[in-house]
Amino acid sequence: MSDDDPVTGRRFLTRSAYADDRNIRSRRAILAYAEPPDGWRPRIAAVPWDGTQVVADIGCGNGMDLRQLVPEGSCRRAIGVDLSAGMLRTLADLRGSGRLSLVQADAQALPLGDDTVDVALAMHMLYHVADIPAAVAELRRITRPGGTVLASTNSASTLAEVHDLLDDAVSRQLGRPARARPELSFTTESGTGFLAAQFGEVSLHRSDVPLAIPEPGPVTAFLDSIRAPILRGLGAALNFDAVLADVAAAVERTVRSDGRFRTYSRTGVFVCR
Repeated sequence: MSDDDPVTGRRFLTRSAYADDRNIRSRRAILAYAEPPDGWRPRIAAVPWDGTQVVADIGCGNGMDLRQLVPEGSCRRAIGVDLSAGMLRTLADLRGSGRLSLVQADAQALPLGDDTVDVALAMHMLYHVADIPAAVAELRRITRPGGTVLASTNSASTLAEVHDLLDDAVSRQLGRPARARPELSFTTESGTGFLAAQFGEVSLHRSDVPLAIPEPGPVTAFLDSIRAPILRGLGAALNFDAVLADVAAAVERTVRSDGRFRTYSRTGVFVCR
């Protein structure tokens, strides 16, 4: 696999897509339009957190889940692991609690001992790993017997309405049919096969949340946050600003006729024991 692959390339991920957390924050902002606003269930809710657990968040990013655990004392100790030094720097404010350690490492070769954590998290990150079976084996290795691994990911159909507009706009720019969205290797549809190779019990908790978006900005901001992998994956010269303008016009037409542009966040969390 190329180091510059738009989904799994180490150099591309650490120097472009996740050099810092700007893209991930832009991507998550679209979720503010959930309908109803409180329609979310925390990704880590499957674990009965009681303040005694040691947790390793593999591919922790800017700490979406660690920020729910560390400040509240919901775990005894937390280890945040990420391939990107830039992402780990965004977690510096959490280290003051004394409960968090940060480690720059690859999910395929974790510098953690066998059976050292009660809970391992792999949240929306396994699709960025070149060798998913190796990463899953590492999750199994570091988690003690009786512990839990949570692995979240997207459905292949998440935000399909947004990606349909993107594909249409890119196809018009290129003058040929094109699928612009990078394909993910680990989804809610495919994940069980990878995880069942290491875990005796794997269950999927799905979350399908409708989004009602009142204007084009959140849609184009989301797509702009994945500009680099889209362009890398297409391998073709493309005026991406014109693509975004095309998408914005389509969203605006829908808002004028229907009041909102509607799409669905379709995700899931695998619970593995």
